[in-house]
Amino acid sequence: MIGLVASIVSSAVLKSWIPLVAVIAYALTPRGRKAALFGVSLYFLALIYSPGFDSVYTARGLRELVVLGMTTVLILNDVLQGKIKVKDKRELALLGVLAVSAINDYTLFAALIVVTAYELRESFGKAALYFLSWLAVTGVTLLILRGKLPGTAAEAFVISALGLAAVAAGMIRDTDHAEV
Repeated sequence: MIGLVASIVSSAVLKSWIPLVAVIAYALTPRGRKAALFGVSLYFLALIYSPGFDSVYTARGLRELVVLGMTTVLILNDVLQGKIKVKDKRELALLGVLAVSAINDYTLFAALIVVTAYELRESFGKAALYFLSWLAVTGVTLLILRGKLPGTAAEAFVISALGLAAVAAGMIRDTDHAEV
């Protein structure tokens, strides 16, 4: 439910209909996990194919990246855990923080980052540190490559490649190595 509120607030702040596509994932959640993930896939497709996103090196592009990125993480967390109803006061407080954060961009940034970090820590514990580490490494890498990337496609490639590298590094421990 937190991801749904985040998508509604993000839609209002960005003045875009794209985050509202997340409602499909929440509507499909009672039908099962596969149906909900199909809804999330539709949300991802809407994000990918939506026109008008700027470079992450512009203020507008960075705003879109942070808002849509954190909202996407919250949506995926909710859908994978089947959280479509408010279960306790903690979730209600987080929903209130997100709703009030729509005042301006800065409060929304702060609220989304804090709520996402808190939700990931609650859901995954220590693994949330890996995500935050990946986020920091991606930010530093994009700063280093500032002015050297030819366009938004190259920026998306760098972010995706770092994401895949993080997933691969996380899976190294889980892989059974064949003994020779």
